[in-house]
Amino acid sequence: MSSLTVAKKEFQDAIRSRWLIGLTVVFVVFAGGFTLALPSLLGLLLGPTVDTATTGVLLTAMGGSTTLLIPLIGLVVGYKSIVGERDSGSLKLLLGLPHTRRDVVIGKLVGRSAVVAVSTLIGFVVAAVVGVAVYSSFEVGTFLTYTVLAMVLGVVFIAIATGFSAGVRSTTWALLGAGGLYLLFQFVWGLIPTVVRYVINGFSLPSLAQPPNWQLFFSLLNPQTAFTSAAAAVIPSISGIATALDSPPIYLQNWFGFVVLAAWIVVPIALGYLRFNGTDL
Repeated sequence: MSSLTVAKKEFQDAIRSRWLIGLTVVFVVFAGGFTLALPSLLGLLLGPTVDTATTGVLLTAMGGSTTLLIPLIGLVVGYKSIVGERDSGSLKLLLGLPHTRRDVVIGKLVGRSAVVAVSTLIGFVVAAVVGVAVYSSFEVGTFLTYTVLAMVLGVVFIAIATGFSAGVRSTTWALLGAGGLYLLFQFVWGLIPTVVRYVINGFSLPSLAQPPNWQLFFSLLNPQTAFTSAAAAVIPSISGIATALDSPPIYLQNWFGFVVLAAWIVVPIALGYLRFNGTDL
């Protein structure tokens, strides 16, 4: 119950500071605007007589922006969650109440995840209403499934940021750690296997036509790629890593993306808590 008390306080603080309202506006503009603009954009590109604005096309078009925006928001919301209170001195007051350090870490994760999840849900529900009104055929169930996965992606990056926030002593290090990991996932991760293969291949560029399974698995370990694979497991119109493989091994099947996402929630929080629990304030 103590963790829930901390989580409730986090959510109430977000309401008072208008974080919840601001994030909701961002998601309404993003998801609602994307949904509203896509038919017109496709009409300009393909002609007004071609009705190509389907739910599948919308989710495919939104995919890249979703994996760019939601992780960034998750990191911004989470990176000061614990270390910010340590810097201000309020963490000692919080721990002076009947809360353990574990209660604080879990409560911060749950409370800030709820803020991003509620904002995401409202924004995407608005987008679903727009889709039903504008599209000739709109699969509400499929879109809401994608919405839930987007909420999970937000939790993943809040967990990463909260883990850093618990494990370091300054907001600067928390920001550098979480931000550096985001840049790694966004721009560098996919290049690492290619560089390794380039070196192994005698400093000669290897064939990129069919990457080996280990390279695909390394790609799947990126939570943004895991999100896409998890989405492909439950939404047929989305392509994941296993889509182009005839008989993928278990660790490359699309459903394995859920395992990777779960690991990215549990491991950073566990490591951050262990570090936090073993240090003096």
